Amino acid sequence: MIPAPTARRAPHPWTVLAVLTLVNALAQSGGTVLAAVLPLIKTEFGYSDSQLGLLSGYGSAVSFALLALPISHWASRRGSSLVLSLSMLVCGLANLLTAGCTAFWQLIAARLFAGVGPSAAWPLGQALVSDFFPPKRRAGALSVYTAGDFLGNTLPLVVGGWVGVHHGWRAAFAVFGLGVLLAALLQRWLVPDRSSSETATLDEGGVPDEPDLHWADGLRGLWKRRAFVHIMLGFSWASFAVSGLSKWMPSFYNRQFGLSPDEAAAFFGGAYAGGALLGLLLGGLLGNWIGSGKQERLLPFCMITYLFTFPCILGVLFAPSLKFAFAAHVAATMFGAMPNGPVMSMIHASVPRSMRVLAASVFLLMLTLLGDGGGPLLIGLFSDLLEPRFGHESLKFAMLLVKLLGLLLFIHLSLAWRSARREHARATLAPAIPGDAR
Repeated sequence: MIPAPTARRAPHPWTVLAVLTLVNALAQSGGTVLAAVLPLIKTEFGYSDSQLGLLSGYGSAVSFALLALPISHWASRRGSSLVLSLSMLVCGLANLLTAGCTAFWQLIAARLFAGVGPSAAWPLGQALVSDFFPPKRRAGALSVYTAGDFLGNTLPLVVGGWVGVHHGWRAAFAVFGLGVLLAALLQRWLVPDRSSSETATLDEGGVPDEPDLHWADGLRGLWKRRAFVHIMLGFSWASFAVSGLSKWMPSFYNRQFGLSPDEAAAFFGGAYAGGALLGLLLGGLLGNWIGSGKQERLLPFCMITYLFTFPCILGVLFAPSLKFAFAAHVAATMFGAMPNGPVMSMIHASVPRSMRVLAASVFLLMLTLLGDGGGPLLIGLFSDLLEPRFGHESLKFAMLLVKLLGLLLFIHLSLAWRSARREHARATLAPAIPGDAR
């Protein structure tokens, strides 16, 4: 007689969080390595700043826009864990192929395929984290998960910059391509999908689940949630500056202070990592405390912290010394990182479980179309236009212009706060109506 199979023991939530944070970090590594070795690619091929901006912007981000909704659909049918691991395998192979590119169109094609990894890691990883943590602990957990974004935007700068200078930029892509492949296998082994019944106790008192909701109905439901729409638009404008400046900052330190590519990458990576980890820790702790009663309270918290990034970035761009620039950069990154976990916690708490991947995918889609693609390209275009007048300092003023687009965040988050308060008031005064898309 064949013994009945035993059920697999569920992993500890912190084990899941640690693995998914690693996956998230390595999913971002390809674009970060590209930023670290841009000066080396420019030296080898002689590309203009506009071409480099296209390569690091839309060249790496169009696949995000194309795959955001399909990934949401596949995950709802096949499971978030399986789709995430397959996407990471494609991402790792694309990074390996980047190492063999010899023409601009090949680099663009390789970066498009590599975008499959981060386009899946953002929505699917967040949904998996939310399945293992209750709402009152979710801001902190998602802050830890978001630390993967910042680690993926810092450590590959340091390691990739060093490998690029000493062994060539192609070797840097090969190293991280192998790392992505290993992370995909580890994630598939240790992180299972959870069913609605398994997560029901976690979400008790939250938005009722709608497991049979069609994706088209889900999009209409998200559009009716005005708070979600304004949060998405506000952070999309802010991502112009966040993505654009992060992609060009190693080149800025290279031109402004004369650092070599590996020194510039290590300097920026150190400032970015230190500030980001501190900001995510503070943002997660404060987010759990501020949003424990009313999630909409997180919106003014996000506006206040983001406001402080503007004087800090001015301190970086017009720093009288390298030490001053480092201190200002740590502060700017800290304040910029603080809203990440609280914002995603509020989004996940405001929609049914079955719509979390869709909501995060639509959010990613807008961030990509506006910020991740447009930010680096816009800085490159402005830099080329300003070069006849400002010379090597044209990049600095181009980065300042793009940073000012982040002011639109305050308009949209103010509208989101008003909408969220109205929705909360309606939910308090009236019972929930089945199918209502509040």
